[in-house]
Amino acid sequence: MARRNYYDIDDILAGQERVPCVLRADLDGLGSAGSGGASKVHRNARWALPYWMADRLNEEDYVDMEVSPVFSKRANRMYAASPESMQLRAICQHYYQFGLQLGDMVPEIPHVLRNMYVQRVIKVARIAQQGQNVEALDFVQSLDKTETRMLKLCQQAQSAISDWHKNQAYALKRAAAVSAAGS
Repeated sequence: MARRNYYDIDDILAGQERVPCVLRADLDGLGSAGSGGASKVHRNARWALPYWMADRLNEEDYVDMEVSPVFSKRANRMYAASPESMQLRAICQHYYQFGLQLGDMVPEIPHVLRNMYVQRVIKVARIAQQGQNVEALDFVQSLDKTETRMLKLCQQAQSAISDWHKNQAYALKRAAAVSAAGS
């Protein structure tokens, strides 16, 4: 079972991504959960379940969980070919966190995540320093939630550096006790 942070809303939302599963046994009373009106779901039926549910059912041997299409071998080759051009927000809003949850299932996912992040974070930092133009806007719209947070942090750091250069970062103020004593 993948490690998840119980209190992290982004981690919870990443666990909502659906993964393909194959049922290992016949189940009664779940017909409304599947695609059809029958009350019995038969063995070998294919379902797309939220990852948090599929992971647990896989542990209990109720389903065989398959790799999400987001991290299929074909998708990983596309990511490796051109990481900066990938529209991660359209593919999976919580791409990195979902990938970390699937890391135990597919050994090459951490390597794919690392390469993607390293190449994309350089562009994120450059955009934070230089400001946004039309090309940058397209890239910013493709960022997943983790990269969006990184961009905001880089922009805040850039703003703090700018304030520091203008001597506006920290201003010494007279303490209230000194002000009251001097009056």
